[in-house]
Amino acid sequence: MINVSQKIKVAVSHLLRSQMELDAEDYGLKSLSDLCNRILARYAEFTPPDPTKIGADDTLYKNVPPLQFSLNQAGESFANFANSFAKNAGTKIAALCRYYFESYVNMPRGKRECFIFRDSLDKLTAAAEARINVSLTYRGERKSVSPCFLAFSPSQVRAYVVVCDDKVDCATAGARFHSLRLCHIRGVAPDTASKAFHCENFELSRQAESFHEHFDPFLCYGQSVKVKLTEEGAKRYNKLTTNRPKVIAFGESGSAQAAATAKVNGAGVYTFECSEKLAKVYFPQFLSDADVLAPRELRLWFKEQFEKAAGVYRG
Repeated sequence: MINVSQKIKVAVSHLLRSQMELDAEDYGLKSLSDLCNRILARYAEFTPPDPTKIGADDTLYKNVPPLQFSLNQAGESFANFANSFAKNAGTKIAALCRYYFESYVNMPRGKRECFIFRDSLDKLTAAAEARINVSLTYRGERKSVSPCFLAFSPSQVRAYVVVCDDKVDCATAGARFHSLRLCHIRGVAPDTASKAFHCENFELSRQAESFHEHFDPFLCYGQSVKVKLTEEGAKRYNKLTTNRPKVIAFGESGSAQAAATAKVNGAGVYTFECSEKLAKVYFPQFLSDADVLAPRELRLWFKEQFEKAAGVYRG
């Protein structure tokens, strides 16, 4: 029998424990115990377990530290279910917990993020459907935004909510849109009396649709960066695949259009479908093998950053 506040010890595989530890850290949760409780609080969303297939032999995991956590108040429903299930099926509570932890880890990683932060996601999705604004805290900063849509990174490992903010003084419509990592969103509060910012005019509505159709976490669609690569820079671009922007043109004038591709063919000037935010993440690792030519403001940013770095190494 288990009750709320009771400590539970669950023997698990090394792979399962490692993945849950990674998720707890990536999602900014208080502890591994917090993740365990969040999973069990939503146990009813998983396929009901087959008592004949729940392994009871804990010796398989004897060389791995067990998961230990205390069941919190949100787990009261699970405790009632687990006590009844264990009594009727003759199954250990720990084995039942392991079944749900394994079911969780077997979900695609982006879906796991949605599962853990379902409460926030449901509020954001409802606001997007109702075309109203919400206030929320993102990485410690309170914001007023209108949720547009949920999307996943190309590899399906991260979940994002694209939003439009209330800053009407932005130079372009696209500058009002942001891609927020779902796991960093807290304190969602809908404003039912408002109208979504991205529904204010046709240009904003069209921009939201474009980002939805051509989503990437850095919202690069419609933006470009021109970069001159050395031969070594071209080789590096072809190897560095994480957050790699697509080539959309080549040549000094940028007039020689190319089919969007993730490969370059030697040294030269390339135009990438790339936001300034992505450029600041991706191209610094090239050092002198990538010369950012345009836009001008971005080029000046790189110049200032490398001058600061040079000052550090001169000493």
